[in-house]
Amino acid sequence: MEQPDTRTKLLDVAEKLFAEKGIGATSLRNIIAEADVNLASIHYHFGSKEALVREVFARRIKPVNAERLQRLDKLEESGEQSAPELEELIRAFIEPAIRLKFEEPERMKFILRLISLLQSDGGELRELFTDLFEEVATRFLAALQKSLPHVSQAELFWRFKFMLGSMFMIMSHPPVHDVKFIETSELDPESILAQVIPFLVAGFEAPAAEN
Repeated sequence: MEQPDTRTKLLDVAEKLFAEKGIGATSLRNIIAEADVNLASIHYHFGSKEALVREVFARRIKPVNAERLQRLDKLEESGEQSAPELEELIRAFIEPAIRLKFEEPERMKFILRLISLLQSDGGELRELFTDLFEEVATRFLAALQKSLPHVSQAELFWRFKFMLGSMFMIMSHPPVHDVKFIETSELDPESILAQVIPFLVAGFEAPAAEN
């Protein structure tokens, strides 16, 4: 089996320790000891701990967001002047993450832990969270606004957050097979999408809330 290069090894070890101990509690010495490399390797490949932290997050989160944006590009190109279908917008946003949960469950566990760290810490990590998600959130919100002209920007933002909450619950928790009073069939990505997309469409299309 081919061994990972030093840069990949450092990212793998840093990701594991950040998820287990937290970023502040993980020192460069912890990382190089577990990776079995010298300190110069981190400075050569990343320059600093801050740069290493950014790359750990970017490596996992950017591919998912890139797929979302590619799907959105196709929807907007195919729709020409008209707004993309709401159902397809929602699918383009949530499907990449939901499929990843089933196809690469261990990777998804790390992504969820890392996102939790981004949301719970302040300062630079909050800025990093914004940097990683700003483009995808801005573009999807703009596309959703075209499909839902009756919904204000403020209300659309809340509905978008509710979609995020539903998606994270699906990614974070196992199926509820053990709850005796809930009957459910074996779940797979497509059956989950078939359940959640109509639910989210109905929520987004609901009449504007009265203030």
